[in-house]
Amino acid sequence: MSAYRRPFLQAWEATYTAGLTLEQLRRRAMTVGLALAEQQARCLIAFDTRFLAHFFAQTLAQDLAAKGVNVLLASTPAPLPAIHHALDQKHADCALYVSARNRPYYIGGLLLIADDKSQLTIHPASDPLPPVDFPPPATNVATIDIRTPYIETLRNALDLEAIRRLPMTFFVDAMAGTTAGIITTLFGEGGQARVIEINRDPDPLFGRGAPHPFEASLNRLRKLVRESDSHLGLALSGDGTALAVVEPGGEVLEPFEASLLLAGHLAMHYRQRGLVIAPPPAPNSPLHAQPRQLVAWQDATGMKLELAGDGLYLERQPVVAMTTSGEVVLSRWRGCPDGLLAGLLFCDAAARSNGSLRTLCAALRSQFSAQ
Repeated sequence: MSAYRRPFLQAWEATYTAGLTLEQLRRRAMTVGLALAEQQARCLIAFDTRFLAHFFAQTLAQDLAAKGVNVLLASTPAPLPAIHHALDQKHADCALYVSARNRPYYIGGLLLIADDKSQLTIHPASDPLPPVDFPPPATNVATIDIRTPYIETLRNALDLEAIRRLPMTFFVDAMAGTTAGIITTLFGEGGQARVIEINRDPDPLFGRGAPHPFEASLNRLRKLVRESDSHLGLALSGDGTALAVVEPGGEVLEPFEASLLLAGHLAMHYRQRGLVIAPPPAPNSPLHAQPRQLVAWQDATGMKLELAGDGLYLERQPVVAMTTSGEVVLSRWRGCPDGLLAGLLFCDAAARSNGSLRTLCAALRSQFSAQ
């Protein structure tokens, strides 16, 4: 479970039809709506690409608006970092996200994203619910595009033009989630760099799996990266918070290795110094976290490294923090996990190493495999 500095997450999840029904979803949202009406607070309602998520979000927006809540409905499926960005920009005081994040396709849910002083909850309300049509008719609730402003923050986070000028190829697996089309939009057309996206078409069932890069084989992505003249592969979770990195040989980097590579890149090219929180290496990892090796890496990068696999401690504002599930936080840019931002920085690392990410991996493994 990740600890968010602000906003925090409270989630309710259930299996479709067994626990997650339209009535149960409305009852939980209504609890939030009643409190918001009393506080005269504004609520953003967003949704992912899950089964019926768009219709559920429209229904909840109508329910809350009928209670007098100032509601904004996202116009398109949105990754979680885009919702955080919209809240940072004060478009709303809180958000309800119709999503089960990166859980398997047969699970749905509702997430509350709010300041921890809001005293909001998503426990079910007991009052009778008014009847609704489903699927809902066209709603008169105001909509907002939160995807485009988020893309612009990514565009301004680093020098994309420097990457676009290089003849490089990146593969991106969107896993049929909310990040589809974002990286290809950022790189655009007319540059030397190519981004080839797979699994970008909407699939509410996520291929009957989970939209999570470390719960999928990524066989197609690994094969494409390995058998083509490409420089990097990225797999992004359904909600955009986590990623897996595939190096040019087709191997998926474990989070420990990915976090150290990313931190080393930030130290060398962005002159960042500070705390790095990484999950411990796996038992079969090519990297061994012996004390003297950790000290040597810290001395070389100017970073302080801590191994922790149970969450992200963002009140400490680490330079890089990554979990075993691939959620990654870069506190200089954002206070919540953002796999897209981390993925772009991996593209940047590949570009600044003349496309030789494999060389960077080999150097790191050499440093940590020495006995």
